[in-house]
Parts: sequence; C-alpha cells; structure tokens
Amino acid sequence: MGFLDRFSHTFDKQGYDLDGYDKDGFAKSGYNKKGYDKNGFDRNGYDKKGYDKRGYDRKGFDKKGYDKKGYKEGYDEDGFDFKGYNKDGFNKKGYDKKGYNKDRFNKKGYDKKGYNKDGYDNRGFSIDGIHIDTKTTFDINGFNKKGYDKNGYNLEGYDKNGYNLEGYNKNGFNKKGYDLNGYDKNGYNLEGFNKKGYDLNGYDKNGYNLEGYNKDGYDSNGFDEDGYDSNGFNKQGYDHLGYDKDGYNQEGYNKYNKNKNEIETD
Repeated sequence: MGFLDRFSHTFDKQGYDLDGYDKDGFAKSGYNKKGYDKNGFDRNGYDKKGYDKRGYDRKGFDKKGYDKKGYKEGYDEDGFDFKGYNKDGFNKKGYDKKGYNKDRFNKKGYDKKGYNKDGYDNRGFSIDGIHIDTKTTFDINGFNKKGYDKNGYNLEGYDKNGYNLEGYNKNGFNKKGYDLNGYDKNGYNLEGFNKKGYDLNGYDKNGYNLEGYNKDGYDSNGFDEDGYDSNGFNKQGYDHLGYDKDGYNQEGYNKYNKNKNEIETD
C-alpha cells in the first residue's frame, strides 16, 4: 500500500498522485492543471472570465464597466461625477454648481436677481418696489426697497451718501472731512494744526516746532540750536571764533593779538 501506481491512480500518504495532484485535481500549490485554485482564480487572482474576487478585470473595470472608484466614463451608477454632479450639471439635491435648480432658483428660493417664484425679494419687495404686505413703496418698518425711509435715511440712520442726520458718516467725519471735534482723518483741524498744536510740517501757530525752533532754525530769543543768532554771535556776544562785534575776544585781544586797551591808548 502507498505505492504510486500510474494505472490504478493511487495516492501517497499526503494525498497526491504521481503527477502531484490530489483527488480533486489540485497540486500542493493549490492550483489545478489549468492554473486555477479551488475558488476558480489563477495565480494573479483572476477567474476564467478575467475578473478578480472583487469583480474587476485586469484594467480595473467591473462587468458593468465601472472602475474601482465606482465611475464609468466619469459618472457613478446614479449618474453623478466625483464632484457630485450629473451630466446636466445638477447634484443629488437638484442644484447646479452656482446653487440654482432647474427652475433657476437657489436653496432659499430666489433667482439670480433675488426674486422668488412669486416675484418678491427677501424683504418682500417686487421688482417695481411695491411691498407684499403694505402694497406701498415702504415696508411695515417704513423703509423702501433701497432701504431708506421717507426722509432718506436707512435703518442705521445714514442717507444714500453715507451721512447721518447730524451730517457725519460712519467714520465720524462730516462732508468737509472733519470730525465732531473739528479734526480730519489725519488729525488736523481747519486751521491746519493737530491736537498738540502743530501743523503738517511740525510748527505751531507762532512758527516754532516741538524743539522750540522756527523754520529758519532760531528759537524765540533768536538763537539757533548751537546758541548763535542770525549774525553769528552767541548770548555772550561772541562769534564762532570767539570774537565780539568789534573783533575782540574775552581777554580783550583781536585776531592780530592787539589788546583793546592798548589800541585805545595809542
């Protein structure tokens, strides 16, 4: 017993015949002579018709022609692309990419011009400006289609030009560009001075800057930042070389080293 007889087709202890196949015709590798396993799939995982266990062929399509992502020619079985729109350009809820349905109304029920199927906007006004409730050009709160009351002011209290009853806009400036305190957006009043009293160039009404010097560079006493007046003399009356208006230094000598007293004596 156990001897492999080709003619009697006997099997060894492991259950395989002389050619290496079991009684069902499968080799140890799990495949039959035609190259298929017990489930009917070859070594690459495809059945006789060329489909894998999930039902896709070698190109990745099922029997209906859909790919592994569920699309056929760009559309799923329900007829929608990967973005969720059908061939007509509408999603499952019936709206296109701009948010309108086949009747050209959005999710809130308004068309591109802002009117519903009855011809009224979200405030209840028709295209002619008549309100659905009051039957006039004003709603129950007293505002027209453009949002203004009979005096020309909107709900926030501003007219069409953006100014309130007091004449100021949302930024707090009047038509001339000044706020309630009389300053413009750059912080200068009608006279051209800021809150600290300086103009655009940095000078006060008397012509002096923050450091106390005028446009010519002199303080109220007539001296520049180095301490000299327009004639070149300091508060002690000496120029940059140390001589007074008569040409003498503090010791009484001129540039020729002559003493003032000596000269007067001569």
